[in-house]
Amino acid sequence: MNDYLSPAAQVDLRCAILEAGGNEVFCLGRTDAAQLVTEVEILARGNRDAVPAILHSCRPGDVVIHNHPGGNLEPSDPDLEIAGRLGEVAVGFYIVDNAVETLYRVVEPFPPPAVAALNPADIVALIGPGGDVSTALSSYEDRPEQLRMACAVAEAFNRHQIALVEAGTGTGKSLAYLVPAILWAVHNRERVVVSTNTINLQEQLVGKDLPFLQRATGLDFRFELVKGRSNYLCRRRLGSATAEPGLFDGDQQLELEQLRGWAEKSADGSREDLPSLPAESLWEEVCCEADQCARAQCRFFASCFLQRARRRAAHSDLLVVNHALLMTDLALRRQTGNLTSGAILPPFSRLVLDEAHHLEDVATRFFSTQVTRFAFARILNRLRHPRKPYRGLLPRLHNLIGNQLDQNQDQLFRAYHERIEALLSAGQRLLERSIDDLEATGLQCASIVGEEPSRGDGLRRRLLPELTEATSWGEVEGRLRALVRAINSYAEQLQDLIKELRRLPEELNDKARSLTTDLRACAMRLQSLADQLLAFVGRHPGDCCWLEAVIGRVGRGEGLITRLCTAPLQVAPVLRESLFERMQTVVLTSATLTVAGSFDYLEERVGLCGVESTRRTRLQLSSPFDYARQALLAVPGDIPEPGRDGFTEAVRDLVEQVLRLTAGGSFVLFTSYSLLRRVHDELAPILRVAGRQVLYQGQASRHRLLNQFSQAPGSVLFATDSFWEGVDVPGRALEQVIIVRLPFKVPTEPILQARAEAIAAAGGDPFRSYTVPQAVIRFRQGFGRLIRQRSDRGVVLILDVRVVKKNYGKIFLRSLPEVPSLVLPQRELLEKIREFWAAPDE
Repeated sequence: MNDYLSPAAQVDLRCAILEAGGNEVFCLGRTDAAQLVTEVEILARGNRDAVPAILHSCRPGDVVIHNHPGGNLEPSDPDLEIAGRLGEVAVGFYIVDNAVETLYRVVEPFPPPAVAALNPADIVALIGPGGDVSTALSSYEDRPEQLRMACAVAEAFNRHQIALVEAGTGTGKSLAYLVPAILWAVHNRERVVVSTNTINLQEQLVGKDLPFLQRATGLDFRFELVKGRSNYLCRRRLGSATAEPGLFDGDQQLELEQLRGWAEKSADGSREDLPSLPAESLWEEVCCEADQCARAQCRFFASCFLQRARRRAAHSDLLVVNHALLMTDLALRRQTGNLTSGAILPPFSRLVLDEAHHLEDVATRFFSTQVTRFAFARILNRLRHPRKPYRGLLPRLHNLIGNQLDQNQDQLFRAYHERIEALLSAGQRLLERSIDDLEATGLQCASIVGEEPSRGDGLRRRLLPELTEATSWGEVEGRLRALVRAINSYAEQLQDLIKELRRLPEELNDKARSLTTDLRACAMRLQSLADQLLAFVGRHPGDCCWLEAVIGRVGRGEGLITRLCTAPLQVAPVLRESLFERMQTVVLTSATLTVAGSFDYLEERVGLCGVESTRRTRLQLSSPFDYARQALLAVPGDIPEPGRDGFTEAVRDLVEQVLRLTAGGSFVLFTSYSLLRRVHDELAPILRVAGRQVLYQGQASRHRLLNQFSQAPGSVLFATDSFWEGVDVPGRALEQVIIVRLPFKVPTEPILQARAEAIAAAGGDPFRSYTVPQAVIRFRQGFGRLIRQRSDRGVVLILDVRVVKKNYGKIFLRSLPEVPSLVLPQRELLEKIREFWAAPDE
């Protein structure tokens, strides 16, 4: 059997037959290069009239698999008729028994067809001058850079390469990679995945670009936005929550009822489809979770919102995902060794990574861990509600068994009663112990380094010799290892209870199945917490480990919050092994991949240096915008350096003066929220008197702030973090970007410190090869907020004089487009900016 169906495909096929009640099913099997079926999908159940639909879903090289419930695999006349029709379109046909232990090959699978290489002429015919896109788009502009990029992407598909493409703002990079990706998927019947970092770009691709290309080109392709599990409502968990009256209070109970009504009508079942978002704590109780999914065993499997989405994804030519979901998929494949069949995503080997400059950070976050008191509380409070002891998984199980067992089974009930009561008591002790142990760890570490935990940033220390060689560190480590043993012991007791539930009568066992699934998930999550604690105390040389202790909100009061954290020093090896060496084609693109014209930094950080050079191609495309006419870069040469006396006051005064020079909108971009608030608080009253709308990051959601900013002429937005990139505000709504400081990351971040030390230990210069390149890419993103279309004009004002006084400042400036630059004393600079605005737009 293993010669024809992979183990994973066998399991999926058994589940499909089981779901159909052991009746006849027709399944589609996708094959790999060796004609091994690696992926199975149900096409029809017990209905030979569905053959036309089956034929429509197949592609050459596929295999249709049909079961014979009676066990006799001899093909019937209708089977042979189906086999003949499938053979005409190069599709194989297998018959199996219900146990998927025996297989009859009616028609052998056909070798996959030869690769249909992409022709640049086809791309030009779609997006070039006079092409389909130009005909359908009234605002079409001839963009030679877009065509160059599209052809480079096509070449990467044809030659199975890894392409790095930096496409300056205005290139039209989305269409430049979507068109060849679609053509490849259509001509070769091979799925392509497009991964982005931001929701904004996903919405643009799925809501605008892809539907437009369907209309404009007439190409017959299907696409799907694939979201993470937690975005979907779980019907089983919704039913469980509804079956426990009093679990939620007041408004949340009303929201739960509204969710029930919405679930009956929704076709999508995702959180984004809701008319209004419920409380996060409620959604966590009813959303899909991998470890709480019974899959084909679930009675809601056929109507499951998540499974419907996965089936749509399996039928799609192009999938749009985010980087975090991509990391989840790759990690699962790496962990299980499952490289060819479906994991989170259906199988794929062609990938486009947009916003690829985020890849290292996303991978770092994904492979990082953090243990806090709240992690324990989230799990253990599910077993019994902290304020309503009669609520929770264990009390519900106790009540179910007590109400459903016959009176003559009193001894069996007593056995379960004692076991559940013991688990309830032990769970409470474990929660209290975890809180006490983590608090003691935070206090003891603070004592070792001679600091007191405080509010705000609090205490943050890496596990360095000053900490781990202290006399009392052994006590800290011993306490945490003992906590690990207690966690594992409790998780094993939960697993033992789950095994014991098999002794229940069959009907009662079925009723308890949903609770069993949730209990098993709690046990697995506790074991994961234990593993994370071991990773912290184990201090693997490839990890950065640190502790944070801060006074913060706990319940309705305050308390010490201790966080035990780990992060990988390098993600390059895992990205190289799991991504670049496994994929046939990878396209990495962004407006900011290079530093001073070089791709070296990106290639080093994400593991491309270890990939053979013949597979790698690089293309840097400048922006089509005329920065010499459209923009001005201004630096006050006499402003104090950041951190020096008078810097904050100079920033405040210059921002006020330069804002008076234009009636258009302005972004004032900070790297520190405390400086942002100080400057905002001092200038906001003055600016409002002058008739300006003044906004600051934190007063509303990002989306709402952008809407408010764009709709009121002359608005001023004081912002940090997410507003440096991914924001598109064309026209007079944004005419000025003020960069207060060069965007160096906080040097006290433990993972940044550890990586810098690792680079230095290897003989490198961490500041030049790591710190500066990070800041340059962020700086380029901030600069790129200004000019978004050919008719835009504007000023970028840099209030950090280090960009011209420090040697490394040249790297920042060389990384920008060719833009007129001025470095003058403040008074002269303001006059030049006034002249820029007074000059007519040519």
